[in-house]
Amino acid sequence: VTSLLSNPPATLDILWQDDRLLAINKPAGLAMHPAAEVDENLADVASAWLSGHSGHQCRAYPVNRLDRGTSGAVLLATSSSNAGVMGRQVKEEGLGKLYLAVVEGTIKGDGRIDEPLDGKESSTSFYSLACSSTHTLILAEPLTGRTHQIRRHLSGIGHPVAGDIRYKAAPLPALQGFALHSFRTVLLHPVTGDEITITAPLPSAIRSLITGFCGIDESGLLELLIEVATRKVAADA
Repeated sequence: VTSLLSNPPATLDILWQDDRLLAINKPAGLAMHPAAEVDENLADVASAWLSGHSGHQCRAYPVNRLDRGTSGAVLLATSSSNAGVMGRQVKEEGLGKLYLAVVEGTIKGDGRIDEPLDGKESSTSFYSLACSSTHTLILAEPLTGRTHQIRRHLSGIGHPVAGDIRYKAAPLPALQGFALHSFRTVLLHPVTGDEITITAPLPSAIRSLITGFCGIDESGLLELLIEVATRKVAADA
């Protein structure tokens, strides 16, 4: 239980592993894929990790993605065929995903944002967990899967994710990215069909932001995380 507040190690923080699937707690600032402007990316780092542990050349294939500045749980398949199976599940059934975010301003209660993005229907539910006069810790559940959906929706209602300067938030140099974390992911195993719940510990920078600006202390935050880890939401229904 206390691991929900632990810091990720310097190496890959492995949340789940078998011969078909790898779940990693991605740090903010690490890109998912190779690109000209990045020196390191998760796909290559995970591929090197798999190769080192299997004794032969392996490749990790991202099943879902997070923005470079977002931390938390991501899934990678251990082969292209496994990636195809998982990709179909994501497309047809989706993943039950819950995000924790620190946003600017005060939000009380629950709400839902139904605002089209890029001409497509888009919906995000949110739940206020703790707040002060300057910041709020929310639980966000994307009900659709649009690019930068949570970030754009929250900015659109005047409460951008803390540190997300692209969407009108003030800069926060203490953060490697911004205060958005993929905390819980629920999926069905591609072979057994068993439900797997993956929970990604909060990075220390976001934890410090929460306890410093959202009106909650470390013990209160731990209690909230335990509740969130088992919370019934629309994706579980």
